[in-house]
Amino acid sequence: MKLSIILLTANIFLLLSGVFIFRENRVKKLRYDDISHLLIFGILFLAVSALFFTGVKIDPIISSRFGFDFTRAIYNIEGDIVSAFQTIRIAPLDYYFVFVYMIGFPFMIYFTPVLYIISKDIKSFKFAVAGYAIAIAISLPFLLFFPVHDTWWASQNYGWYEGKTIYFRLQEIWPSIIGIFFKFTTINNCFPSLHSCLSAVMAYTAWIRDYRRYKYVAVLMAVSIPIATLYLGIHWFTDIIAGEAIALISIVLSMKISGLKWK
Repeated sequence: MKLSIILLTANIFLLLSGVFIFRENRVKKLRYDDISHLLIFGILFLAVSALFFTGVKIDPIISSRFGFDFTRAIYNIEGDIVSAFQTIRIAPLDYYFVFVYMIGFPFMIYFTPVLYIISKDIKSFKFAVAGYAIAIAISLPFLLFFPVHDTWWASQNYGWYEGKTIYFRLQEIWPSIIGIFFKFTTINNCFPSLHSCLSAVMAYTAWIRDYRRYKYVAVLMAVSIPIATLYLGIHWFTDIIAGEAIALISIVLSMKISGLKWK
């Protein structure tokens, strides 16, 4: 309970700070059509989020029923790449990567649409939500039917793993966060990396729509988050490549749907 309050307080602080620092007035007054689009795409964002969380809950059921496991296939593709990211161990990086993974990522997902709403920029809001929805729609079948175990778990539990041991640094650095962490994922929910994918989607929208200050913070987070997944021993490098590819596809499709061009 105490940890939940800390996380909630941190997110409220970041939200209020973000509104103050990054807000831009893109239009003077919203039109009637803008209000209807705001409601429609707001509901879409919530519905897609609910669909994803439902997928996380049923993932263990599907895994136990079908028994698929593609972890070794991923390992055969990339080998021992992740261990190279764990050869570095610096205390400031520990805290930074835990912050961007556990707090920076969810902040980007909910704050980016909020920023566009308070900036009265419904085009960007629709763009971000459409990209988010497409990314989830593409990723969810892989997450459910193409199970790949976390790198730390694979390195410590599979006899065929021949590389260096990968450590679950998130648990080492912040043990009490693990209960919350596994409410939003499972140990075989790796491919593609949604952390990489969705943070990239939000950063793309900020950059394409030219949000003067926020785009730089968003890009920094979108670069840091994938590195954090490797540093903390969670994702495979292949997961990140797949996540970034899906993000790019999602942005291209959402631009076509919304009729937007590079600003």
